[in-house]
Amino acid sequence: MKVYLRGIYSTALTKLLLDEGFEISYPSNSILIRFKVKNLNVKPDVLIIETSDKQGVLVRGASEKVERVVKVIVEQLKYVIVRKSIIGVGSIYKGLVVGNVNGNALIDFSSFKGLLRDIGGLRNGDEVFVQTVQPIWKTDELAPLKSNIVIDGFYMSLTQNDTVTFDYSSRKSPRFRELLNISSMLRRDGWGIRWKNTAAKASLEELIREFEELKERAKLLRRVCPQTSGLILEGESVYRLEFPCKSLLDELRSMVVPTVKGHHVYRCFREFGAAVDLAELMLARGADKAFVEDCLDRFIGFKSIEVGSWLEFEHRKLDGTILNLNPGVVEAIDSDLLTVRRKISGSGFYDGLGVAKEPGDYALTRFKPGDWLIEHMYFSSRGEFKGVYVNINTPVEVVRGLVRYVDLAVDVSAKLGEEPKVLDMDEL
Repeated sequence: MKVYLRGIYSTALTKLLLDEGFEISYPSNSILIRFKVKNLNVKPDVLIIETSDKQGVLVRGASEKVERVVKVIVEQLKYVIVRKSIIGVGSIYKGLVVGNVNGNALIDFSSFKGLLRDIGGLRNGDEVFVQTVQPIWKTDELAPLKSNIVIDGFYMSLTQNDTVTFDYSSRKSPRFRELLNISSMLRRDGWGIRWKNTAAKASLEELIREFEELKERAKLLRRVCPQTSGLILEGESVYRLEFPCKSLLDELRSMVVPTVKGHHVYRCFREFGAAVDLAELMLARGADKAFVEDCLDRFIGFKSIEVGSWLEFEHRKLDGTILNLNPGVVEAIDSDLLTVRRKISGSGFYDGLGVAKEPGDYALTRFKPGDWLIEHMYFSSRGEFKGVYVNINTPVEVVRGLVRYVDLAVDVSAKLGEEPKVLDMDEL
C-alpha cells in the first residue's frame, strides 16, 4: 500500500510505515535523503497530513485502506487519540430541506444534518444535491455543505463548469502549459478540470488514468434515478489521530536523524522551528546532546519559566473540545514541580467537591512537565482550604508560557477530613 505524508510527523511516521511494509508515494526531498527510498511518483492509496493545530494527523482515503493504516499506527504508538469522521468528506447526497438557520438551508439526511449557504431560493420540503466539505466528529455537529459538486482526485478535480483552472502553485509550475494542452486533448463531456499542485510531478499516464477514473464516477452521478435519496457517491473516509505522547515519535525520528528531546512538542509552534533546526544541526555536527537540549529547554521549554512567569492552560478533552482555564502566575519551582496561583472566576460549585465558588477564591495548581496528572488545591480569599481535585491527563507539555494536556476524564477529589473519591471512570 502506498502512503503520502506531509507535516511535522512525516519522518517518524515514514520510519514506522516503512518498517511495516508500506511504500511512500511522492516522498519529500528530506524523506528521499533520510531514507534513500525510491522516488515513487504514483498515486497514493492513503494521505496523512498534519492537522491545522499540529497536534496530530488526518488520515484520508478509501475506508478499508485508511483503517489498515490507522490500525498499524495505533498498534505501534499505543497512546493515540482516535476519532473517525461521522461522514465521508466529498460524499454526495440528495437531502431534504427542513429549515433555515441564520439564512442557511438546514438539510436532513436522516443520519446527520448539514448547512448549505448558497440556498438560492430553496424552501422547506425541497430536495437538493449537495456535497460534504469537511469532516465532522460529533453527532450533533452540522456538516458544512456545498451545492457546487466536484469529483475529487489526487491530481485533479472534475467540476461542473466546463472550464480549466489551476491551484495557485500549479499556475507557476513548469508544466503549466503541458497541463493546459492535456486538458484540451481530453474528452471531458462537459466537465471542467481543476488541476492540483500534485499534478506537477505526475506522468502523463498517471494523469490520464485518474481522469478516466474520475469520469467513471461522474457518470454514476449522472445516472442517478430522480427518486433516489440519501447517499449518492461515497467520499473519503477521514480519521483524526492525535498524539498526546510525542516522546514516542521523538524516539522513532531519532532512529533516522539527530533529534532533540521535545522535537514534536516544540514543532507544534511555528515560531520555534528555527531554534529546533539549529539545535539539531548542532547535534548532526557532533555537539553534546545533553548540552544542546538543556540550552533549548532554557530558551523555549520548561526551564524558560521562572517564579513570576505567566502561564496559560490549554485543557483538551477526548472529544476534541478545548477549554482555556484561568491563567496564573508561577509561585514556586521546586526541582521540576511547578506551583501556579490562579484566580477562580464565575459561580457555581467545584467539580467533584460540591463546594460553592466564592469571590476571591484561588487555586494552587501543581504539576511536573511530562507527568500524567495535575493537582488543583482550592482556597477561599482568607486562605481556607476548600478541597483538592486531581486531574488525570496525558503527559503535560510545557512550552514558553503554555501548559497543554488532554484530560483523560478520570479525576480524584477530596475535601478536608474526607476520603478521596474517584470520579468519571465510566467516561474513560
